[in-house]
Amino acid sequence: MLSKLAFQNAKRSLKDYAIYLITITLSFSFMFAFHFISNSSQVLELNSTMENFKSAMSITNIFIVLVICFLIHYTTKFMLQKRSKEFGTYQLLGICKKEITKMFLLENIILGFIAFLMAVPIGYLISIFLSYIIMNIFNLPELVSIDIGKNAIVFPSLYFIIIYIIVLFLARRQIKKRKIYDLIYFEKQNEKRIHKKDGCRNIIFFCSLIMGIIAFILFDRQFLEIGKEPSFSIILISLILIIISIYGVSITLPDFVLNAILKKKNLKYKGNYLFLARTFSSKIKSMSITIGTLTVLITFTLIALNLSSLMKGMFEYQINLTSPYDIAMELEEAEIDEFLAMIEKEYEIKEQLIYHGYEDKNKNIQNAVEIGWRTKTRVIALSDFNKLLTMKKNKPIALNEDEYYLSVTKEYESKFLESLPIKEISLSNGITLKQKGVTSAEYTSSWGVGYGYLLVVPDQAITGLDILDTHLIVNTKENTTEEFANKLMEQYQPDLCESTDFGYDICYNLGNIEVKGKAEAMNKGFMTISSFVCFYFALIFTAVVGTILAIHSLSDATKYKYHYQVLNKLGVPEKELHNIIFKQLSIFFLFPLIYPVIISFFTIFSMNRIFQIALTNEYIYLSYFCFSFIIFFLIYAIYFFTTYFGFKRNIENVSASPFL
Repeated sequence: MLSKLAFQNAKRSLKDYAIYLITITLSFSFMFAFHFISNSSQVLELNSTMENFKSAMSITNIFIVLVICFLIHYTTKFMLQKRSKEFGTYQLLGICKKEITKMFLLENIILGFIAFLMAVPIGYLISIFLSYIIMNIFNLPELVSIDIGKNAIVFPSLYFIIIYIIVLFLARRQIKKRKIYDLIYFEKQNEKRIHKKDGCRNIIFFCSLIMGIIAFILFDRQFLEIGKEPSFSIILISLILIIISIYGVSITLPDFVLNAILKKKNLKYKGNYLFLARTFSSKIKSMSITIGTLTVLITFTLIALNLSSLMKGMFEYQINLTSPYDIAMELEEAEIDEFLAMIEKEYEIKEQLIYHGYEDKNKNIQNAVEIGWRTKTRVIALSDFNKLLTMKKNKPIALNEDEYYLSVTKEYESKFLESLPIKEISLSNGITLKQKGVTSAEYTSSWGVGYGYLLVVPDQAITGLDILDTHLIVNTKENTTEEFANKLMEQYQPDLCESTDFGYDICYNLGNIEVKGKAEAMNKGFMTISSFVCFYFALIFTAVVGTILAIHSLSDATKYKYHYQVLNKLGVPEKELHNIIFKQLSIFFLFPLIYPVIISFFTIFSMNRIFQIALTNEYIYLSYFCFSFIIFFLIYAIYFFTTYFGFKRNIENVSASPFL
């Protein structure tokens, strides 16, 4: 009989907790999808970087399992609370607690099993969509195939089993320790309030705000100096303080809102402000710790999305910085013909340039500005520099005979602009030149690794200067590949290796070979891994937050239905009731967003100080912030409108319902 009742209750739960079932189905679907992708042999063989994709997703899945476990445990506990009176009644009728526990656990197993069965095919469909994204990232002509082997199914299945073992054990413990009285009145219990007096509330609120400010200052100071490595321990302390601050503000802020409205009569009795303030305050007070937890999840979601956007922008910029040409090599002149022949065997050369870098022995630049790890000043002739610019589709520059031009990296541009001693310099051949300009717009590290700047002088000004290095720059009609870059390195490797006294060779890569195909492959690999991990976190976290807010709202529809019946009998039309519902749910859903938006903005603002040297401009982080928030808000809005229409449907017959 209890088994039949369990199936009936599970069927009822499908209707009452549809959003919960959809969310855990999607959560497991994404787990399957990312596992399918990260275990696909074709995906892992796209380039050498993608070998780390599988490890990254495995570590990510551990955190995702914990979050999904929290969601299922919280929802199970919530379902138990809502049905506690029913279970207490069963005990009064003589059904033993052991049988009731079995019935409740069986219901949850049925729901979980349904979610699991739906997750496998949905996960496969999502993995095809993800493979389409990868195809576009790597510019592949066709979709990569997804291998669904035994291992691809086993590990997500194991995650599912572990989650439900933990959740069902905790649920069994919850029922077992409660007496009949506890079960009957369990539904009326709320989270315990931490503050009971206004004075205590004020202290908690201001201390929480101060903690948040201190956390931001500590975090911000880790990104003040370019080139200085941030302290992981300080960042960890900042995160802990932020989390404490979030909980403190979530617990106390609703009281301030309510008191502010109650103290001002023009607000208190204006429209439906009092009703909305009372319902919002009572709801938040009854689940303040939960709201704090959801606020933390939203904060991490927005930070993950911002970080993903910053890294994507950085990877795209890095390609232009390190590999603006298809092939760039620093060689001895005697080796040029050999490597040109290698290139011509694989590709059709569209344009090429062989040029020299020259050494200025006067320490004009080094004495004025400490920059780079090279100890020499690198000079290039204007004609060669203009050819380099046109090969990367930039406009050439013009210099008078007594002028020079500085092309520098972004992080050092301000130092050069502020340095007065280099406004006029004297070269080691006796020629004096005035500075025409300083810019980081055209700079590329392929012109000389480790210098950080390039001194561009008129062609006649290089007379008498020693040749420092020789470069071969090639643009090809076909796209270069990582495999060809490895061939070049193998050919070049003997010149970069030396034997040790212990009988083995040490090989050095000084960055003397840059192939765009390899740089693109490496950057695309890192971008894929970081973006997938961040969006994986964001999707799951957003779904968890939306689900918990939705089931709380929809489960309380019965209680609020009476309130809306009263309002209707007092003359409030049904259209206005729907408007009040929309406002009530909007406040409930938007409240956990306030603090995370502020935190995530200041976080990306601080990190931008470091990332801006690898981004197209210093203000692009604002577009990344807006883009990340829009992505989050679109997913969040789906849960909101689903909740709104479900809530409205539950009270849509309010005008016909008796309330006395």
